[in-house]
Amino acid sequence: MTQSGQPGGSPPPPPASPPPPPSDWQSTPQQPSSTPSSGSGGTPSWTGNITSTAPVAGPAGYYYADVPNRIIAYIIDAIIIAIINVIIGAVLFSIVGPATVFDPRTFGTSVNLGPLLIVTLIGLAINAAYFVYMWVNMRGTAGMKLLGMQIGHESDGRTITYQQGLLRWALLGAPLGLAQLLNPWPGLGLLISLLGLIWLIALLVTTAQSPTKQGLHDRYAKTMIVKAARSVG
Repeated sequence: MTQSGQPGGSPPPPPASPPPPPSDWQSTPQQPSSTPSSGSGGTPSWTGNITSTAPVAGPAGYYYADVPNRIIAYIIDAIIIAIINVIIGAVLFSIVGPATVFDPRTFGTSVNLGPLLIVTLIGLAINAAYFVYMWVNMRGTAGMKLLGMQIGHESDGRTITYQQGLLRWALLGAPLGLAQLLNPWPGLGLLISLLGLIWLIALLVTTAQSPTKQGLHDRYAKTMIVKAARSVG
C-alpha cells in the first residue's frame, strides 16, 4: 500500500487560490501620478493641495476630483440655483408681499420677516431638491457634468441613495444656502454668513488633506467624487 505523495500514489491537491477582487472603484488602486505640494520638511501642504489641479490616481480608470474643479462646479450650480430662486422669489414676493418695507420714521427700510421667511424656506427646498436629485439620479450636478466629474458610493462607486444625498447636502449645501438666503436679515444674516464661511473653510481643508479628496461631508455621507481618466489632462 502506497502513501500519498510517494511514487505510485496521488499527489495532494493544490491549495485553492483566493477569488479575484471585485471590479469596482477600490479594486485596483493605483499609485498617484503626481506628488502633492510639500511644505518645509517634506510635509504635504494643504494650501498647495487646495490650489493644485495635478491628477491623483484613484480607483481603476478614475482620478480623485481636485478641489479647484469642485469649487468651479459648485459656483456653476450656485449660479443656476440663484437664477431659479430669483424667478421664484419674484413671483412669491408679488403674492406674499415685499421682503423690505419703507419706514417713514427713519426714512429707511426694514425687513418684512414673514415673506422673507417663506421665500427662504422655499429657496432651501429648491437647493436641496436640485443637489440631491442630481446626485442620486444623474450621478452629478450640471457643474460636475461640465467638468467631467461624478459622485458615487466610496466603497464601490454605485449610485448613492437619497439618504446619502440628503446627509451630504445637509453638511455642504444647507449651511451655504442658508447663509446666502439669510443675508438680508439684520444681525442674523451676518452671523449665519460668518458661520457658513468658517464651515466652508473646514470643508476645503479636510478635502485638501484627504488622500481621496473626501471632506467631512463626503466622509460622513460615505461618498466620493471622481473624474474619468479621459477628462484629465
